[in-house]
Amino acid sequence: MVPCHHQEVMDKVELLLENTPPHIKGVKANDLIILNIVGEDVHYWSPQLNLRIAPDEDDEQQTKVSGLIGPRPAVWTLFMFIYFAVGTLGLFISSFAFSKILMGGSSSLIAVFPLTIVFLLTAYGVGKYGEKLAKDQVELLKDFVREVVDGQKSTVDG
Repeated sequence: MVPCHHQEVMDKVELLLENTPPHIKGVKANDLIILNIVGEDVHYWSPQLNLRIAPDEDDEQQTKVSGLIGPRPAVWTLFMFIYFAVGTLGLFISSFAFSKILMGGSSSLIAVFPLTIVFLLTAYGVGKYGEKLAKDQVELLKDFVREVVDGQKSTVDG
């Protein structure tokens, strides 16, 4: 919650968007603000800030600021596809192999289960690596949120 009227916060956001550094591009659509890293600094793991600014329903002298800093939609989609595809294939192939073993047969397909775990852990590790690569850019986006909320900039250089 920001102890200011909604319009004051929106005016502040518009001013901040006009004065963003050249490697950050902001878009405002009604009460939604989207900030992206652009130019030479952008890489696959560059984060995106989605910020929603809405008047408080109980007190019009307060404004609710909520947001998410995370990967761009293409990265989310890729990882969800990987988790879904590997998890689903692993589940069905392992279930088939396990049922074959329970019926007295043998199946080397049961080895798919540990491979599934390895693939999923690898995808998780790659995601964590990307998170570390984007750490400085996340701080730049956090600075924008801090300025909107407090009017203060952190001491992190970016």
